[in-house]
Amino acid sequence: MSSTTSSRGFTLIETLIATGILVTTIAGVAQLLALSVRSTRESGQYGVALVAAQDKLECLRSLKYGFDDSGQPAGDAALVPSPLWSLAENAESYVEWLDHWGRAVDAAGPAEYVRRWRITEIDEHAPSALAIEVCVFKSPVVRRGPVDAEACLATVRTRQP
Repeated sequence: MSSTTSSRGFTLIETLIATGILVTTIAGVAQLLALSVRSTRESGQYGVALVAAQDKLECLRSLKYGFDDSGQPAGDAALVPSPLWSLAENAESYVEWLDHWGRAVDAAGPAEYVRRWRITEIDEHAPSALAIEVCVFKSPVVRRGPVDAEACLATVRTRQP
């Protein structure tokens, strides 16, 4: 009786098929790895933008906005209502430039993000509440995609006695 097993090893066709399967698998894994690295980088940028927006929002919320001893409305000068377009364009006193880590830099410096905010009175006839919105955008110098904000946060601030 003859045996179907051979002691000669793999044939050339078997080796080519195995190599093809291995190369295809490695290419797929490499593509997944590249996609993973890109997603991780983008989530880090969104995280920096979110923390920068939250930092400014908390800073504005901490400013004095209440009443003085005589009962008259009083508040910090930084809480003056901004132009309605201050989130769409750079409005003086309502914009800051940030570096890669979300720290404020000069406008002429290496800014990676632009942080803008808008302050509006909720009722102009009884200004006892403010809407505060803060958005962080990629700087036009480093932006490679659409102009959408990286992060936007909003809150309401009311006068407290």
